[in-house]
Amino acid sequence: MDLQGTKEARTQEDGDGPLDRSKEYHKERRDSHGHDSSANVHPLRRRQAPFAYPPGARLTASSARRDQSPSPEAIRIPQILGLSSRDQRLLCKARRYPPVTKKTLSELDLPCIMSNINLRMDANFDRDLHFKPDLDGEKGKRKRKEAADYWDSMASEIAIYAFQAAQPEPEGKTTRESFQRTFDPRLPAMFETLQEVIKTLVPERDHPSVMQNLEVPLLMQQVRKGVLDMVALATWMAALLKTHCAPMRDEWADRMVEQIAEGSQSQEPKEIVNGLQTLFAILEAMKLDVANHQIRTFRVLLIEDTVPFLQEYFEGKIQRGSFQVESARQWYIASRNKASEEDAAKSPTSQLEDNIKPLEALFRGISDQLLQFDPPDDFPETFLFDSDRLWQLRSTIQNLVNLDIAWYIFESYVHTQKRYLSSRDETYSTFRSRIWSLMEDGIDMDSRTGDVENDRNIRGSSCWLQNMRCIALEIARFACAACCLDIVVADEVISPIEAALEWHLSNESDLFCYFQRAMREKILTATLASARKYLPLSPLAICESQRSPPQPTAGPATATTGQLTPQQYDIERIGMRLAHMGVLHWRVWAPLLYLRDEIAEQEQEPAAFV
Repeated sequence: MDLQGTKEARTQEDGDGPLDRSKEYHKERRDSHGHDSSANVHPLRRRQAPFAYPPGARLTASSARRDQSPSPEAIRIPQILGLSSRDQRLLCKARRYPPVTKKTLSELDLPCIMSNINLRMDANFDRDLHFKPDLDGEKGKRKRKEAADYWDSMASEIAIYAFQAAQPEPEGKTTRESFQRTFDPRLPAMFETLQEVIKTLVPERDHPSVMQNLEVPLLMQQVRKGVLDMVALATWMAALLKTHCAPMRDEWADRMVEQIAEGSQSQEPKEIVNGLQTLFAILEAMKLDVANHQIRTFRVLLIEDTVPFLQEYFEGKIQRGSFQVESARQWYIASRNKASEEDAAKSPTSQLEDNIKPLEALFRGISDQLLQFDPPDDFPETFLFDSDRLWQLRSTIQNLVNLDIAWYIFESYVHTQKRYLSSRDETYSTFRSRIWSLMEDGIDMDSRTGDVENDRNIRGSSCWLQNMRCIALEIARFACAACCLDIVVADEVISPIEAALEWHLSNESDLFCYFQRAMREKILTATLASARKYLPLSPLAICESQRSPPQPTAGPATATTGQLTPQQYDIERIGMRLAHMGVLHWRVWAPLLYLRDEIAEQEQEPAAFV
């Protein structure tokens, strides 16, 4: 299942139950534990031939017939219809069931929603969380092609039924060629699917009517004899669906009837298929409407139950040995030791601050990964269901550092020209808007594991360098405007700017490290300030607090105006987001892993930081 504004699905290991986001309606998540081990195995994958013929060997007619093994329901493809080789291939190879089935829609049922661990996590961070068909990326492209192939094959099948009804073939009149070209019909399965899906969407009182009007054997008998009144059937379905669907879907239902009526009148199978496509789109939309209403209804329960649900889930996986967390524990210990060393030279902290030191070590460790020059191989295993959010935060933070460097290069060039900025704040605001949009265009969250040379997120890759040249050109334009130079950017302007930008952003230079350290301190300050506010709050209260505008963190930059600059606003937002993730994460994993030994030793004492 897909969540707009988020995020994606994972297949559960045996014994874990239906705890994952639907694969039909959600983007795929990164998962280093093999949760997707079965997601890529298509249930209709073609069976390999049991015997490989030697090169040059030819299949005899009898061996070909044995290999085809047509079922009793198989239909011969009339050669007189002149179907193209593609149409004949689709009749034999396209999927047998429509893209929308009772099984795919069952992933949107309430029990699956309530046990969906990805959805529970995403509900905490996305107030407008809702399902939509997952048609993005390579997986979506494949699904669209499979659906198109299915409906194309259905159009050919309807044409064959119409031909056979008009010109019934005498019994016994079969040729070897026609016998070899057979396919299993899809229309009966489509009617069965239609009946099953509609019954899940309408009250039980309407089920007898559904069974009567969608009696598959009767419908198929009428199809074979050429007397099925598809227009009457479509009109009945439209009236039934309009009784139970949202008013916004009524137009779809009317369009479905019009398409089927036009196709029936013109004897055009493709137009009838267009109507059937619209019909199944209506059914899918109705199920999505119900599921999204249930998310809104149970949102509070999903959020408030997040911590105990995750603790029970992960504790069971750890006990079964299906989730390895020792590397995450070692990562936290290393982060805590590093934090202690950094604090050794500082003044002693108060008792209250001492109590959040274990949590602060977590934030320091994850901040280092968000800010490090080269992207980490992955985040600790315990952040399994937060990894997408962390990658998004890392991209934003890295762009903030890059923006600081770009502004520094711009100001440095202006100063070398003996110029000064008359309205620095206004210039920075425009500069930031233009450069930031170019940086955002260069982000592709789906290509992190792609080809290194062409990955636009990898520093130094060809795509990344191309984007840097676009940014350098924009900086040069700003420099020309600030220095009152020609509007056409000269080579002597862009060359030093491009060289400086590429050097400092392609290498872990002193300038990069300077802005990196400064950004780390700002983000940690904002994150810890938010974390202190969130610790006594419930998960729902923390979630609702994200709607409030960021408050200025005490500091010299905000003391004079009391307002946030654009960069400060972004940093405060990052701090709120990271603190939200961190506090929920801490409540789950502190007793399970990070502070497991300390809690075992002090079982009788309340842990103020948990």
